[in-house]
Amino acid sequence: MVALPLPAAFRSGRAGLDFARMLTEVPHGRFSGTLLVAGDPGGRFHLEDGAIVEVTSPGSPGVEILLLRSGRVSEDDWASVVQSRTARGRVGAELVARELVGSAELQLICVMAALDGALAMGMGRIDRVALDRESSASCFAAPEGIEPEWLIHETGRRIRALGGQPLSPFRDRLTRTAAGARLLDGDAIGERREILQRANGRRSSRDIAFLLGRGLYAVTVEASRLLREGLVDVVASALEEADGSSSAAVGDGNPELAGPAGRAEGAARLPRRRPGASGITDVFPLRPVASPWQPSSALVAKYQGFGGAQ
Repeated sequence: MVALPLPAAFRSGRAGLDFARMLTEVPHGRFSGTLLVAGDPGGRFHLEDGAIVEVTSPGSPGVEILLLRSGRVSEDDWASVVQSRTARGRVGAELVARELVGSAELQLICVMAALDGALAMGMGRIDRVALDRESSASCFAAPEGIEPEWLIHETGRRIRALGGQPLSPFRDRLTRTAAGARLLDGDAIGERREILQRANGRRSSRDIAFLLGRGLYAVTVEASRLLREGLVDVVASALEEADGSSSAAVGDGNPELAGPAGRAEGAARLPRRRPGASGITDVFPLRPVASPWQPSSALVAKYQGFGGAQ
């Protein structure tokens, strides 16, 4: 592993600049391995021959969550694939081989998970990055790979978009208002209904995204609309009420915080989020080295329910 320590001046937010530049330089070296991002929530970028094939972070739902919680793959089929000797850790490839998921479908879901993972890392705290050339193979490799510069560019667009939203996707807990309860009892449909059903005062947009098996970005955008319309409200934590803090922080990987004690403890140890503070948006706009993979309009329409086509 090649560790890349960052100067102290970077640790207040500039680490994201180094991280983004490194990721976009990787294709020129045709690197295969893992870019490790230490921080909160942190994560990993798995690369093969310079292309990103998988992005994982505890701050956002991964491919497994998107497939299982959406019902696209049954738990029985999933267990069969995971226990199969032929899979050998390559669960995505085995799902395609068994025709449980199409290759184009897996590509789209991998792209959606990668965008959300990069978003969570970019909006969180980045302490240092390291390259690991001996990393194990990724579990859900995108069949066609993902262009690093395109991923960074799109991540920056989403970070800027969420920076203008009225809530944090990671720490602000949502509760239904009286108007939201009436809408839920009436004609609320689709994603709005699903979010309203789970906005119980204990869950953030990120928590709801995990529960639904939907994209972090899409759930946060829709939750922000519900907030502006007065259908949900943000519940202040005990810590905020005590010190007037309005910090927004990334979670620790637990989709649900069980009670007030757990929420207060989590809020106390998590960093404050400032849109763009990681430095990731400082490298935009980027010039792509190649045309990025694009899903067909039919696939996008079919999988809008996952929350990736926004």
